Amino acid sequence: MNSAQNSHAKGIGSQSRSSSPSRMVILIANSKGGCGKTTIATNLACYYEAMGRQVSLLDMDPQQSSLQWLKLRRDTTIHGLAWPAGEPVSLGRLQQKLDQAGPITIIDSPAGLDTHHLDHLLRLSQVVLVPVLPSPIDIRATTRFLQTVMLAPSYRRRPRRLAVIANRSRTRTRMYESLRQFLASLKIPYLVTLRDTQLYVQAMSNGEGVLDAAVSRHLDDQQHWRRIGEWLEVQRHLIQTMPGFR
Repeated sequence: MNSAQNSHAKGIGSQSRSSSPSRMVILIANSKGGCGKTTIATNLACYYEAMGRQVSLLDMDPQQSSLQWLKLRRDTTIHGLAWPAGEPVSLGRLQQKLDQAGPITIIDSPAGLDTHHLDHLLRLSQVVLVPVLPSPIDIRATTRFLQTVMLAPSYRRRPRRLAVIANRSRTRTRMYESLRQFLASLKIPYLVTLRDTQLYVQAMSNGEGVLDAAVSRHLDDQQHWRRIGEWLEVQRHLIQTMPGFR
């Protein structure tokens, strides 16, 4: 086989890997900044690492907080991928990044994605997790974002598995009750409520996650991530066995 044929074969291999039903791409997204996308992305990567799974973390946020966290992490098997600052979000470039990733890829997306870039991300993702904070501004922003997702061409052609995670919430407050009512009104899964605690801040600063041994005494918080992981495992099974979910 000559070099041109070999290059073509490699290209075919990359295409088959990126479209393989065994791959799952999980997009963490919300147009609102500061809602906890990096917290979700890093702790979810920890969950998969604890399960012994190959997981890649693609950090598309300009601040690169997920990759900074990963640099602090000791003896990790999580594969970090950076998105160059200022580089436009193109479908081809996204595909190249995913060809470098493992069978499970978590995308920590930036805030303020325009509809065109969001559609590229949706096209290559199977699952979308949307964190939301308990405030009127965040609830309104999340409502608009969910509408944008559902109206995106890629989503309308093939709806993705979509779920919401309530973040930094104190359950005995009026704001949380407003958030709970909002989430109950949605026709999409509402997975868990992550409590408002410095645990996540401390873990982030040490390159740790809630499921790590250093913070394993917080059993309720661990259970939240197991619940998220179990839901995602169901989605992965559906993706593998039902073509309509891919």
